[in-house]
Amino acid sequence: MAYAIGEAVPWPVPPDWGTAVRDTRAWLTDYINPRNGARQKRQLRLSPRRTVEFNVVATDANRRLVDALRFDQGARQWLLPIWPDLQYLSASLSLGSTSIPCATTGYDFADAGQALLWSAPNHWEVVQVATVESDHLALSAATLAIWPAGTRLYPLRLARVPDAAQESLWTDDASQIKVVMQVDEPCDWPAVAPATTYRGYPVLEWRGEESSGPNTKYDRAIQTVDGTTGAIVYIDLPAQPFRTQSHNWQLVYRAEYAAFLSLLYWLRGRMGTLWMPSFASDLLLAASVASDAISVSVEWAGYTVFGRQQSNRRDIRIELYSGAVLYRRITASIEAGNTETLTLDSALGVAVAPADVRCISFMTLSEQAADSISIDHVTDADGLAQAQTTWAGIRHDV
Repeated sequence: MAYAIGEAVPWPVPPDWGTAVRDTRAWLTDYINPRNGARQKRQLRLSPRRTVEFNVVATDANRRLVDALRFDQGARQWLLPIWPDLQYLSASLSLGSTSIPCATTGYDFADAGQALLWSAPNHWEVVQVATVESDHLALSAATLAIWPAGTRLYPLRLARVPDAAQESLWTDDASQIKVVMQVDEPCDWPAVAPATTYRGYPVLEWRGEESSGPNTKYDRAIQTVDGTTGAIVYIDLPAQPFRTQSHNWQLVYRAEYAAFLSLLYWLRGRMGTLWMPSFASDLLLAASVASDAISVSVEWAGYTVFGRQQSNRRDIRIELYSGAVLYRRITASIEAGNTETLTLDSALGVAVAPADVRCISFMTLSEQAADSISIDHVTDADGLAQAQTTWAGIRHDV
């Protein structure tokens, strides 16, 4: 532990994992929503603002240390350990080491950044990272102590405490402290779009966690004219609904967490546009379909009367139990008694029986409904994280 008065100091006491560590990234979109629903937008931040919230249970010497640091540091910069990116040294690290063998893929290490070697709240060392390699950190200055196997290693980010960290005293020597830190440097991450595309836009194929029940609704841009003395006039200028759909995420292990972050950085808040399947059985296949057929028979669902190939109600995702997924556009439809015959823009290319189909879902061209997304780390990132996104359908001519 080396500390000079006035310099940034690491928050030394790890969080209480009885409550999740919340990591929030907030982009900023300049957003214009005209009355006809043809939205216009532009990105205002190159990197998202990042906020990390966590609870600390401190007793005895740890409580006194945290109290002293809160008093002394005030509005100065801190070094925030990225708690979910914890790992342990697999072997002893000698004094004067210029590299640290460790995993780096999916961790928040950065070139020219910093990392923390930690074994106790009063025994730690901040190291300067020159470059992040695939299996180690190359340091720009040698380590100042011997660190045994099992020492904790965290990435560090410069941060501030924008509001006073509130302490709840349980006893005269035990307390809980809620800490909110605003990261004070850019936190970039590789942006990766979904691999599958349809009509020039990616398709989100990552099905949500559905045990808590995703929610959907149809928003309309309705304006009212109320003269107070007569009937209210309702004007639906876009003349179409905008489907809103929530999406719950259960991110298991670091690879899923890293992939989710890459998706968020591609979306950049509300900037990104993709196809969002309902993942519901919106249509049920009523008869087998030959590989070269361009029409399919589905159980009657009111599509011919109410769907009518309208925008965001004509593009379908056909998921088979084999794992194959087909995308097609409905170009025409007619009722046929208890069934409806749908004409597709092209043949399926494979013979499909009703028993082969897991679900046929409508797809909506969508964007995120918010610029800010929070990830709740139930454990470190090698375990479980949870998040929720909300998708809003857009008006388009695709």
